[in-house]
Amino acid sequence: MVIYIEQKALDYNITKHIIQKFNPYIITIKHYKEVFNRTHQDFNYQKSQNRFILAFKENNFLYHGSKFCDNRGYENFYYSTQILGCIYNCEYCYLGGMYPCGYPVIFVNEEDFINEAKKLKNAFLPISYESDLLAFEGIYPFHKTWIDLAKEKKDILIESRTKSANVDRLPSNPPDNFLLTFSLSPNEIIIFEKKAPSLEKRVKSIQTAIKKGYKVEIAIDPIIKVDNFKEVYKNFINYLKNNLPLNNIPVSIGAFRMNKDFLKRLRKIHLSPITYYPYEIKNNEARYKDEKKLIEYIKDLIY
Repeated sequence: MVIYIEQKALDYNITKHIIQKFNPYIITIKHYKEVFNRTHQDFNYQKSQNRFILAFKENNFLYHGSKFCDNRGYENFYYSTQILGCIYNCEYCYLGGMYPCGYPVIFVNEEDFINEAKKLKNAFLPISYESDLLAFEGIYPFHKTWIDLAKEKKDILIESRTKSANVDRLPSNPPDNFLLTFSLSPNEIIIFEKKAPSLEKRVKSIQTAIKKGYKVEIAIDPIIKVDNFKEVYKNFINYLKNNLPLNNIPVSIGAFRMNKDFLKRLRKIHLSPITYYPYEIKNNEARYKDEKKLIEYIKDLIY
């Protein structure tokens, strides 16, 4: 394992924990952007390497959530970016078009993120907005401090969205205002989600999370049009119904959509039937022309 570490990040608990656990080869840098923002990087090659960057976040620990996203009825909507990037390499993920580098950046001064979040009132706070935080749980127990915060701040709903199967690493009996949302897809779509666990493993993780007392939800998002779309998703929903108490788990549904500039850059990374589908471009976004029909079809299968 190779880790780039900012000089400012050397004396933090996360850094010390990772160094002690993995004994990595360390490359010291002044600022993470020296590596992360370089031009002409090979994103797919970097994703194949066991490397990441440890950095110190100087400001902007929380960002306002988009008005186009669901605020879940809360007065305030913010998100945290404790990690930039992901260990997975999904061919449809906007992060590939957003970031020039395939190495994730972990900001080690987690106390600053937590202290900023403590100032919030009546807020919805996703903590894995531009990453999959649970996928990194084997590197460091990131969720403990956020779960502790949820116990302290009952007026904040904290959500961790994931494709990971690392639920067994999480503590049991979290508060009701800590939410695990699992992104699920048919295995015919998961083949485009490089390095991500299978559907079967994710469903087992949901079963484990429920047993451990977690409030869980499911996100079937994005829906991807593939050959035999209706049959693929019909079999997928039937599998979920046979293996999960689907009537008692909230399900959100969304079809593929992406900023057209992100998609343009993503096409340079992934030569994929997903990236090169002839989407309709409206308001600078690429979407399926029959998006509403796709969503309604999935809803009818579930309900």
